[in-house]
Amino acid sequence: MERSHRADIDALRAVAVVIVVLFHLKIAGFEAGFAGVDIFFVISGYLIIGQILRDVAAGRFSLSDFYLRRARRLLPALIATIAACFAVGWLFLSPDALRQLAKEATHGLLSISNVQYWREASAYFAPSADQLPLLHLWSLSLEVQFYALAPLLLIWAGRSRFFRVIAAIGALSFVAAVLWLPQDADAVFFLTPFRAFEFGLGALAIPLEARLSSSPRARTIMATWGDIVLLGSLLLIGRAQAYAGVAALVPCVAAAIIIAANAPTSLVMARPVRAVGAASYSLYLVHWPVIFFVRFIIGDAAETAAGLAVQLALIAALTTLLYTGVERPMRRLAWPRWAQAASFASVVVVCAGLAHMTFRANGVVSRLADDQLALSELQGFGLNKCGRTFGRLCVFGDLDGTRGVEMLGDSYVQQYVAVLDASLKTRGMIGHVSTLMDCPALAGLTARGPRARVCADNRDSELPRIQQSQADFVIIGQAWHKYLDLSGGPEAEARNADVAAHLVETVRLLDRPGRHFLVIGGQVRPVNCGFDQLRMLPGPLWHAPAKPCDAVPRGEAIAANRTIDAVLAQAIAPLPKVALLKPSEVYCDQRCPVVQDGVWLFQDAGHFTVAGALRMGERAAPIFAAFLADD
Repeated sequence: MERSHRADIDALRAVAVVIVVLFHLKIAGFEAGFAGVDIFFVISGYLIIGQILRDVAAGRFSLSDFYLRRARRLLPALIATIAACFAVGWLFLSPDALRQLAKEATHGLLSISNVQYWREASAYFAPSADQLPLLHLWSLSLEVQFYALAPLLLIWAGRSRFFRVIAAIGALSFVAAVLWLPQDADAVFFLTPFRAFEFGLGALAIPLEARLSSSPRARTIMATWGDIVLLGSLLLIGRAQAYAGVAALVPCVAAAIIIAANAPTSLVMARPVRAVGAASYSLYLVHWPVIFFVRFIIGDAAETAAGLAVQLALIAALTTLLYTGVERPMRRLAWPRWAQAASFASVVVVCAGLAHMTFRANGVVSRLADDQLALSELQGFGLNKCGRTFGRLCVFGDLDGTRGVEMLGDSYVQQYVAVLDASLKTRGMIGHVSTLMDCPALAGLTARGPRARVCADNRDSELPRIQQSQADFVIIGQAWHKYLDLSGGPEAEARNADVAAHLVETVRLLDRPGRHFLVIGGQVRPVNCGFDQLRMLPGPLWHAPAKPCDAVPRGEAIAANRTIDAVLAQAIAPLPKVALLKPSEVYCDQRCPVVQDGVWLFQDAGHFTVAGALRMGERAAPIFAAFLADD
């Protein structure tokens, strides 16, 4: 149980953090870099459990002292990193992006980032990993949750059976991860119960170390084999990233063996390696924000050799600054314990409060000049046009209007809020839409997968609401390509006939005297465009614009939607009060523009920006005028 500085653990930290950094820089050959955080979890399991056991054995363990040491170790550098990100984000990010940063900062300070990212991973409009400036804090939040639980587990289990309990929890954690991976890979990746086995492996290195301590030869052999297995596995598991922490089992076991061996013959004991390991926490905190902001500001130039050199230089400089100026001095902070605790708590509360205020202020749009604000609004989504919202219900058009329009469907109909808003206002009409992204809304049509129950609940609340509505006009739109089978053949025809029957059932369910329906057909979908939503929106200072995309040829768009529009047209043909709008025939001239005069008309491969919706509204004005006519 004796504890002295372990240079080999510094070397392990260096390996872990370097492969993470190179993985995030997308350098070929480091595809297994995702396992770096897994190795960190093993190291933490060993160090934290070992520290607790030594203090308990010496009769000096205190929960308050333990938590204060953890706070002194983690919080100063974390707060400094978040503050620096906020300063850069304030200058460069759009309001939407700064709002996202503020949300991430709040959850990072409260050590629940991993839960936030898990909850939002499957959201329809969730940002991609490259668009999350503090994504790397998920692992730090998971570590803090382990710190919070580890001493309580020891108190509950007692020293005599502690390692047996750890082994049982680790085994259950791994089995649960394997079994749950096909159901929810994001949960297995982000959540503590599915990562507990990695901390457990580190903790179990403690009794193994004790068994090996009397045999230097065995320790040397174990350390050498541990090094070989660790480095070899990192060369092989790069293709297994989709299997979350489960794929990192072999490098985690190898790391635990290296730690237990406690031998000075490790293959990675060079002094520069250990220096990197000593500063690994600061390096980890710094690296992802640098990569995020450099890519955001200079765009594709970040992927060049010069861009990579700039990123590496910035990472090295800022790591040195954070380690020498914040992390190391704060570890030796000599204030009274009550003053440290009060200071840390106060700073966290103030910073989290400021971040949350920024979130509530929608990213502080006042940072933008008038022309930037106008462009930002044009390139937002149609829900920006909601006059009022009540939960998911968006109210638009003339909020005092006496005649109404109801819209039913998913986000593919929701984007028509911006199409219709101005038209309804001129007609004195009010519109309502309440959708759930990626959910079918037709009577009897069920979603597949884990969202089936949520989608069904939304549909079963929306259909009665529209039934009872006084609106004379109902617009139905869906991401039809997700529900229809476009592959052809008898099975596809049967599936499409089933969806068509559900559409007819929905119209008949909602029909009443004087009510008219408009079905929106297949959407123009520029699927070959790489949309960079982060750089599409302006910030206070210049950043490289998103790379524009070529327009979609009109014939290609019509052909892509031919089956969809034909199935819908055939379904509604017997229904006298139902019309069909075909976006690919209305939106396009000879080509279907994606960007026009520097303004993006699509925010992704299927959804208009406000600018795109306005174009659609202008071109479909005669169709909507006929549909909304008084007669």
